[in-house]
Amino acid sequence: MGVIRRLATRAEAPVFPVVGAGGRLRASELALLPGIRLVGTPRAASVLLIIGDLTPALVRPALTVHDQLPSPRATVWWPVGADRGLLQAWPGLVTVEAGDAEGLRRIFAGLVEGRRASDPPLLLDIEPARWRGEGPYGQGGTGMTGGVPFGRPLPGRAPDPDGLELDQLPLHIGPLFPPFPPGLVLDVALQGDVVRQASVGENPFRSWPGGPDPGPLDTGAFVEALTTPTGVAELELSRARHHLRWLADALRVHGLSALATRVARLAATLAPTDGPEVEALVRRLRRSRSLASATAGVGAVDRPAADLPAGPVARAAGAGDDARTDDPAYRALGFEPVVHHGGDARARMHQRLGEAVQSLELAGRAGEAVRAPGPALEGPRGPLRRGRPTPSSALVALVPTALAGSEWGDAITTVVSFDLDMEEAALSEVAGVHS
Repeated sequence: MGVIRRLATRAEAPVFPVVGAGGRLRASELALLPGIRLVGTPRAASVLLIIGDLTPALVRPALTVHDQLPSPRATVWWPVGADRGLLQAWPGLVTVEAGDAEGLRRIFAGLVEGRRASDPPLLLDIEPARWRGEGPYGQGGTGMTGGVPFGRPLPGRAPDPDGLELDQLPLHIGPLFPPFPPGLVLDVALQGDVVRQASVGENPFRSWPGGPDPGPLDTGAFVEALTTPTGVAELELSRARHHLRWLADALRVHGLSALATRVARLAATLAPTDGPEVEALVRRLRRSRSLASATAGVGAVDRPAADLPAGPVARAAGAGDDARTDDPAYRALGFEPVVHHGGDARARMHQRLGEAVQSLELAGRAGEAVRAPGPALEGPRGPLRRGRPTPSSALVALVPTALAGSEWGDAITTVVSFDLDMEEAALSEVAGVHS
């Protein structure tokens, strides 16, 4: 047993992240930390890592995730930005400086060696739905399809496109479902693996008393540039990094973890001279048959481009709107928007890759050019305008229509391709003006 424990302590620490307010940027660094292995389910983790602060609406889901970790288990918190105190009463919580991989490794080693006690369950062991003693046999059912037999709700009946009456299962997914952006809640009706209906649930980042906290959004440099003179090279490097970080997450969802780590590492050290490496990445992804089959024709936005929220999603569908076109600093550099056609997940991927290549080229030519503050600025997800809704709030509205009729795997691909940020979507207006 001693030999097994010593070998286990040398293994990578299996970590399941829960991303709270302000934690998304730090979460993107996890895959690059030595000795850490990100897992896609809490059932395979030993360490629950909470990054940032939990809103009131995220506390219960985080507790549910915690109790799914097998013993021995531990909970670690990486504080990021303002702390509103909701984690102070979490039993057994260990605070570790954000980015401290060795701290995570020590906690994991303590669990394996038995020097650290495992976290106890944090939720009461009660049935999620009342069923005992209900129904004719006490099993919770009221007929062939009624009730919640043995605590599990049965699907109802609903027509399918062929006019047949088939089982339709309602599911509530999120806000901590790993492939989705943190905070996204979907209520879907599934017939088999086909999404018949979908709606977006309440955004948990809106649940702060007094309104959401802008926090350190991943587009913070762009929001700040609305009111502060900012170098064009700095903005375009930030845009290219953003698109590459998105790509790394998307590749991981598609099972290309090694390539995703390579892309994340490139994003972390990106410089204007890395244009050839990004172009080589573009060529490699264009040749990938597996990515083509997984993304081509998936999540196509078939409404007129004029009705789409401006940004990469609209430009991937053929629209040419880009706030940089009217910006004097960009006109001096001869800027022209990158545009793709197709409007599907594949087009959105190549749109962002094309913009990343263009951004590096602009950063290399911009020199000391400075963009003056103005009423509008093209952010990585779309135009930012003071006093106007954020790009993510407009993109979230596309989700129900885009998912209807798609298979579940394609639904995940579609959501990922929109590059949603629910923390950004919680802001009613750019520059932190709350509703």
